[in-house]
Amino acid sequence: MSKELRRSTRYDVEVSAEVYTPTAQYAASTRNLSDSGVCLDVPDELAENSEIGVSLFLTTDGIEDPDAEPLNIKARVIWTSPRDDFGFSSGLRFDHSDSSKEAIAAFLSQI
Repeated sequence: MSKELRRSTRYDVEVSAEVYTPTAQYAASTRNLSDSGVCLDVPDELAENSEIGVSLFLTTDGIEDPDAEPLNIKARVIWTSPRDDFGFSSGLRFDHSDSSKEAIAAFLSQI
């Protein structure tokens, strides 16, 4: 029996997101989120190993919270996989500069 070991606790949470690639901007939503990365559902395939920008927005009942600052962060696409229903799921690893660690922790504390 194998057990998947993770460095970070993963939270199954859906928040709205925007993804910024060098050629496009996509609306997305999270499947899960941790302090080291995020799994996103996106309409188009993201190139593995590419660096992209991500904005995550806190939501209440599916509506973005206008009083909450979004988390804007750079991330690297680790994997991508087609979904059965529509689009793709992609696993991203966050940039881990000191300022991004603080921003991620602050965002997670609001969820």
